[in-house]
Amino acid sequence: MGQRHSPARDGLTVDQATRRLEVDAISPVARTAFDHAGDLASRRYGRTAAVLGAVRLACRRTDARALECERLETAFEVDPDRVVAADELLADQVGSPAAPEEIRSLRRRLIVVHELLAAAERGSVVGPEPPNSSLADAAPFLLARATSPGRDDEEGLDEAALRAHAERLEADLEFARLGTTLGAGVEDGE
Repeated sequence: MGQRHSPARDGLTVDQATRRLEVDAISPVARTAFDHAGDLASRRYGRTAAVLGAVRLACRRTDARALECERLETAFEVDPDRVVAADELLADQVGSPAAPEEIRSLRRRLIVVHELLAAAERGSVVGPEPPNSSLADAAPFLLARATSPGRDDEEGLDEAALRAHAERLEADLEFARLGTTLGAGVEDGE
């Protein structure tokens, strides 16, 4: 866990890099990647390249904006090829995220839940889109519940259950995008 050592002795830290690049929100993911394989990447490509490789990896696995190598080269006076190589090594070590189809499926289901939640908050008993829509395909069980004429609950959709389901889907989506190793590491660090 080299991230918690003295910067003067150990060089650039993930927290310093994310602050300087204004991507603080990805620090836990970048720290987890660096903690997992940063020593190996540092030995091969240098500490600065390894830290920046972890930051680049974290940006790709989250919603953060992509970091161009030229920006890193200018801001940190580092060889961009070494950063890319460190990024690739770290990615190999932490494993892949879920398949793109799985991530898209989770996103579609999350959109359906958010649409149903918005409909429930408006007091609407009709779902966000009619059946046979792309959203109906994404989460048919939810849309069926929202649009079925003989529902048991005449009060509408259960907003608390929809919020809880949205939270679970958001966590699943984050875990899928990060991959098993990063997802578990970030969860353990929180």
